[in-house]
Order: sequence, then C-alpha cells, then structure tokens
Amino acid sequence: MSSMTSYTNFRDVTNAVAEALWKMVRESRGSCVSFIPKTLLEHSNSSLKNNMLPVLFTLVKHILDNLVKNGLLEKDDSRSIVRYKICRKSELWALCKESDSPEKIAKLIRDLVE
Repeated sequence: MSSMTSYTNFRDVTNAVAEALWKMVRESRGSCVSFIPKTLLEHSNSSLKNNMLPVLFTLVKHILDNLVKNGLLEKDDSRSIVRYKICRKSELWALCKESDSPEKIAKLIRDLVE
C-alpha cells in the first residue's frame, strides 16, 4: 500500500500536528512560535511530511482553525500567507511544555476537532 492511504486517516494528520506543535514549543527559546501549515508538518516525524499535497494542508488548516476557535492558537491572516501563532499564555503552550510526549496534545486536538 502507498503512504497515500494515511490521508484518509484523520487521526494520522491529528497526530502529526500534535507532534509538530509539541516539538516546536518544547524547542522554543522565546515566548511565541509562529508557523504556516507546511513548516508545521516539516517539524513532525510523520511520513505525511514526505507527501505534502493540498488535501493534507486542508486537513491541517481545519485542525489549526479549530484550535484558533477554541482560543489555543492565534491566526494572522493580514498577509498573503496565513500564519498561526502559539504563545506562552496559551493553555496548549503549557501542555506542550509539561508533557513528555505529544500524546496529550493529540488527545486534546481529537477532543476539540473530531
């Protein structure tokens, strides 16, 4: 089977987003991290980052927009490319810093999005 089958598994996409957010926040040295969906996926170890197609970005944007709607991320759509930002004041930031793995972040995302 090709790796394309994972696009139909929303859980794979959710796990990739959770892992990337967890990694970016844990490695940050400042109080905020900003990113676009493509750079977010590049931070995950998921096989999805090797097959980035528009459908994948649509799913990632859906997840990120739900996190924005729930106050866990900020969205800057004032430029031609939409950027997302997570800052220290976010509950998601604290969860990423406290967790030893991205599993709690993935569960939070699934609870909010699925």
